[in-house]
Amino acid sequence: MCDDAEELKARIEAAEQDLSFFSLHWDAIRETDWISEEELEEGINDALDDLIDAKNKLKEKGSLP
Repeated sequence: MCDDAEELKARIEAAEQDLSFFSLHWDAIRETDWISEEELEEGINDALDDLIDAKNKLKEKGSLP
């Protein structure tokens, strides 16, 4: 699978926004029944995995943001 640089940059931005949301609203999210602890951790892990994957692919292409 070969992603173009613009798509990779968009994935990086989206993952960073997701992680920022989780960071800013961590306490509020945990205090509600909106999402379980496991789902919260899975969401964070998915965002981190996507961020790392996109950055690595972008690095391989030689065009870091």
